Amino acid sequence: MIKGKTIAFFISDHGFGHASRNIPIIRYILEATKDIRIIIKIGKNQGRFIRDLVGDFDGRVSYFFEPMDVGLVLKENSLDVDSEKLEEKVQDYISSFEEKVSKENEFLHCNNVNLIVSDIVPWIFKSAKECNIPSILISNFTWVGIYKEHLSKEICDKYIECYKLADKALFYELYMEEMKDYIRNYKEISLCSRDFDLEKADKIKQSFKRPIVYISVGRSVYLKNEIDVSSLNYNFIVTDGIKLKGNNVHYLDKETPNTQDYLMASDFVITKAGWGTISEALLGEKKIAILSRDNVAEDRNTIKKLTIMGLAIETDFDLESILKDLEEFNPCYDKYNFKNSYKEIGNYLISFLKG
Repeated sequence: MIKGKTIAFFISDHGFGHASRNIPIIRYILEATKDIRIIIKIGKNQGRFIRDLVGDFDGRVSYFFEPMDVGLVLKENSLDVDSEKLEEKVQDYISSFEEKVSKENEFLHCNNVNLIVSDIVPWIFKSAKECNIPSILISNFTWVGIYKEHLSKEICDKYIECYKLADKALFYELYMEEMKDYIRNYKEISLCSRDFDLEKADKIKQSFKRPIVYISVGRSVYLKNEIDVSSLNYNFIVTDGIKLKGNNVHYLDKETPNTQDYLMASDFVITKAGWGTISEALLGEKKIAILSRDNVAEDRNTIKKLTIMGLAIETDFDLESILKDLEEFNPCYDKYNFKNSYKEIGNYLISFLKG
């Protein structure tokens, strides 16, 4: 029986990608069942983003906005990691684990939580183990894979200690192989994205007269230099974080709820290697150019796999050159069978409650 059961999601508030990929999973569980309750813990901005798109399902969803993890600390106006500031923040974060776990143990008991899902908050697995609540990690990477190139082994080991406690893990397509070194009980799954509304995407496409280029560097990144694209024979749909100049540029508001439909309407996608946007672009079978980012292991992993698979090109940010390359690029989607796995994941979590 799953009547009256509660799943608690602990979601990284680094950027919006983690939040975005959990939305379809959460919505599916709520729509597929009548009385499973969902608790969502995440940072304020990302939490509001989820709340706007999920709602409360007649009181079945409870939101708690608080910082969940450090993520990455970037240099100003850059995609590069600031290792010194990152270490300071991570050291403070690790020193708070004991207090966080103690506080969370009480919360989990008071709210009768039956299953914990983490993407990819580390310390919650300690709480899960102490409270004897089953836990599942869902991701394509953990912070260990990124931090080991910037921080000490001692710090990384603290994270490994947490992630090893997960009862089960679901590894998304393009996952970092190093996760297998400390997470043994895992299952491989495909991609995960909010559904495209093909009718809306078609209307968006029809509203522009030129080929559409969708550009995203993430909603938590800001690049300072302005680029004049007025002479280029394209329409540009752009998210926050990059400055383009021209009458052919359309900026999406931060509050835009269906950015995936704008991506689907596009002919070309230029993006940093964030897994969420990449996932949408692959499911939409787009021509993809990924911005080089050598000092982040997750991005290198994603770029390497996709270029080897013949599904994307790697590039620096020279728009004219990128667009020329994309025009000539023919991705080999016919070799692969990507699918949107949010229903599979949702059913898997529901089955955990039945067990």
